[in-house]
Amino acid sequence: MDTIKFEQLLGNYVLDIENAIGSNLVKQNFKKANITFYSNSDLLDINFYGIASNHITVQIDQKEVVRSISIHFPKVIDREFYDLFVKKYGNPKHTYIMSNMKEIISKEDNSQNNKNDLSFHQNLRKREGDLIEGTFDDKPLFMIWEKENFYIQAFLRHKQNISEVMFSLESPPFNIKPKK
Repeated sequence: MDTIKFEQLLGNYVLDIENAIGSNLVKQNFKKANITFYSNSDLLDINFYGIASNHITVQIDQKEVVRSISIHFPKVIDREFYDLFVKKYGNPKHTYIMSNMKEIISKEDNSQNNKNDLSFHQNLRKREGDLIEGTFDDKPLFMIWEKENFYIQAFLRHKQNISEVMFSLESPPFNIKPKK
C-alpha cells in the first residue's frame, strides 16, 4: 500500500478518510471538552513510512469537517521512519526534548475495599521540566513541522514505547521557552 497522504484529507469529510484507510470510523463525543473524535472500529493495517499502525483518530468540527488526523504507533518512531519522513516533509521546525526534570509529587496507593476485592495498586507522579530545542538523536518528546497549509506534530513517548503523528489544520497549542 502506498503511504496515505493524510495532509490531503484535512478539511474534507470523515467519509473521505474511511475510503482512504478502508475502514469504518466510530464517532466519540467528549462533551466536557466540546470535541468530537472518530476512531477506527476494526484493526487497520497501515504501513506509514516503514512503521505499522493499526489505529487512527480524527478530530472534526461542528460541520463534520476534519481538523486533525492522528496515526498511533505501537512503538517509538525510529531513525528509518524519521529519515523517510524528513525526505518527504523536510526537517522539523522544532524538535523539543525535556530538560531539568524534577519530580513534584510521588504517591502510591495500595488499597483494598474488603477481603473479597482484588487489591488496587496505583502510582501517581507529577514531573516538571523545561522543553528545549534538541535533535532526533536526543530522544525528543515531540517535533513540529510547519507547512504552508497544515502542521505536523510527532509525539514520542520513549518510556512507554509508543508514538503518534498528527496532521492538523491548527497550530500546536504549546507554550515553549526560547532556547537559552
